[in-house]
Amino acid sequence: MIGSRFGLALGNLPVGYGEAARFLPWIVALMVYVAGLGGIGLIALDGTVRAAERSLATSLTLQVPADASNARVETVLALLRQTKGILAATVLDAKETARLLEPWLGPKVPLDQLPVPKLIDLRIDPAMPPDLAPLRQRLASVVPEAELDDHRPGLVDQRALLRRVEGVLATAIAVALGLIALSTVFAVRAALQAERSSVELVHLLGAADASIARRFATRCFALGVLGGAIGAAAALLAVALLGGAGIVATPIAARIADWRVWGVLTASMLAAGLIAAASAHLAVRHWLLQMP
Repeated sequence: MIGSRFGLALGNLPVGYGEAARFLPWIVALMVYVAGLGGIGLIALDGTVRAAERSLATSLTLQVPADASNARVETVLALLRQTKGILAATVLDAKETARLLEPWLGPKVPLDQLPVPKLIDLRIDPAMPPDLAPLRQRLASVVPEAELDDHRPGLVDQRALLRRVEGVLATAIAVALGLIALSTVFAVRAALQAERSSVELVHLLGAADASIARRFATRCFALGVLGGAIGAAAALLAVALLGGAGIVATPIAARIADWRVWGVLTASMLAAGLIAAASAHLAVRHWLLQMP
């Protein structure tokens, strides 16, 4: 008889249907949205760093004065193509040069009326790059004003900047997950206070603390996954909108199809449920331990 009453009472426990619990999925959705975008941002930054490293490790730029004769330019090209470690040397045409200078000069500047240097794109062998010091000396003997730009030293500063940005994103993810735990604790405590008499009765009838806590944890896991799914869907929609607006450089179809994006969003959703369940379990156990 007591067992049936206990089972009936345990089945009617207020496991997350109160006012606070109704807001819990939306709070979790917001936090998963932040965590999901942060995770996708980390993926994008990692891709940016890798692409920059590949580009800078395999390319150099040579600037030849605009008034240099075609004969000198051809001599420079011949010298470059005979240099070990240089795979290709190509003179950029006016259209490509204008595209590269547009971010600084704007689209309406008449480049044909400016002393814009001739740019030579060099493809180098990353396994056996050329020795730049003697190469600069040989180039100076042909065109004294020629400038060979090595972009690789700037990669260190760029990598340090990106690592700081990644640290900020990782911190935002950690804070978002921590707020899920905090919100769950507040929701569970509110439910316990609202139905204190019911919980105390079940406890007095002999229900184990772990059984009571498990009921709350199961319900909060479901609420956490529900909110996580909403937040993950919103993050995916945000990525689609950013790609459609041209803010995300990678084509949107490729970005959404990236398995890492789906992995981050799925992990964020499941993490939200697990964090909510664990937080609810600990909060209920702590609350029951304080009962007389």
